[in-house]
Amino acid sequence: MALTLYLDATTGERLGSAELDDLRRKAHLAYEVNPHIFEDEYEALEALGAVPCPGDPGVPSGVRP
Repeated sequence: MALTLYLDATTGERLGSAELDDLRRKAHLAYEVNPHIFEDEYEALEALGAVPCPGDPGVPSGVRP
């Protein structure tokens, strides 16, 4: 399984592509149902525990992959 540029906020381990795809689907649904809580789907994804890898050279500061 290919690793992504996202970490599991609980364990600190990089997420695999299948895990991230699953969390993205859940984040999309969470945002659709709760747009008054989340600014966008990325915020819902972070609430589910998937955060961008800090300091990854492929991810400029302040930019979500």
